[in-house]
Amino acid sequence: MSQIYKFISSNMIAVIIIAGLLVTGFLFWNYVELRTQNNYINSLMDWKNTRTFVNKNTGEVEDIKNEEKVTPDTIRELELKFNKVRSIHEVLAQLIPIFPLLGILGTVAGLIEQLSTGDIDMVIGSLNLAMNSTFWGLVFAILLKAMDAIFPARTISDMEIIFDNYEKKLNNALKLGNIAD
Repeated sequence: MSQIYKFISSNMIAVIIIAGLLVTGFLFWNYVELRTQNNYINSLMDWKNTRTFVNKNTGEVEDIKNEEKVTPDTIRELELKFNKVRSIHEVLAQLIPIFPLLGILGTVAGLIEQLSTGDIDMVIGSLNLAMNSTFWGLVFAILLKAMDAIFPARTISDMEIIFDNYEKKLNNALKLGNIAD
């Protein structure tokens, strides 16, 4: 059992740093994917100064000003793609609280390993190493949580608003009887 404690305490800082860098990279990649989708959808749906009609034959939503046609099928495809990327974001966001726990695990394993030797001077000497794992766990948790709150969360919120606005736009066109041939 002592070997397990020694292994955990001696390798936990490296595990935290490598995992933190990986999650940071994946979170950034996810943000780029979300922004790319957001930009595409925004360019597809120019809501300003347009009058919306629903084509009774094809079911397409037509904006008269710029003659763009956006079908409900197009929106469903975009929503499916968005939901896949958002799912990845949710997984990454759920990994953030693991970092302080890994740090505490490294601290506890280091202290248990040193206490098992019975040498109090070694325990005091190893306290610095043990606390470093908690420090790095907290650093990555704080940085990743801030990164998550600032970047992807805002883009996800914007995308959800766009999809809701499309649904409202479609329903309003149908309510007003704006049905074109």
